[in-house]
Amino acid sequence: MARLFFALWSDEVTREKLYKVSQQFENENIRLVKRSNLHITLEFLGEVSSEVQQELIANAAKIHCEPFDLELTSVGWWQKPAILWIGTTHIPKSLTELVTSIKKCVKQQELKTDKRPYKPHVTIARKVKQIIVPKETFHILWQVTSFVLVVSKSTESGVEYEVLQEWPLVA
Repeated sequence: MARLFFALWSDEVTREKLYKVSQQFENENIRLVKRSNLHITLEFLGEVSSEVQQELIANAAKIHCEPFDLELTSVGWWQKPAILWIGTTHIPKSLTELVTSIKKCVKQQELKTDKRPYKPHVTIARKVKQIIVPKETFHILWQVTSFVLVVSKSTESGVEYEVLQEWPLVA
């Protein structure tokens, strides 16, 4: 069994910009997400057997969606999971279509999908106990050209994410 999720995985330039924004919030009371783990979850799957994983990979390869730009301009805080995140005020139509297609793919394997409205965000810090106002404004343009299937692995140094499969977005 592997702990899996579908995600948007940025290029190194975008990842560095995301990490720079997160460093504004660095202090002893919060835990910044590692640069290598910064991503946008499309759908969390949980523990999945290797057989189901192979079916997901085959079905995800059939997903067609246009590439799109995602403008990340805001910071938010969710009290209940105690996370600080970077998000967008505009969700592109192609992103909504991609998430819908992935949910269909997941349901075909009789896995549960998240019922809440989709809110794309990059978690940048955990264990945040209060709202933190950003020190600077920012605008990160993320040119999304693919989506990925990721495995989450627990290690001695914390959780590590590894991309298992990547699919290009094509018109």
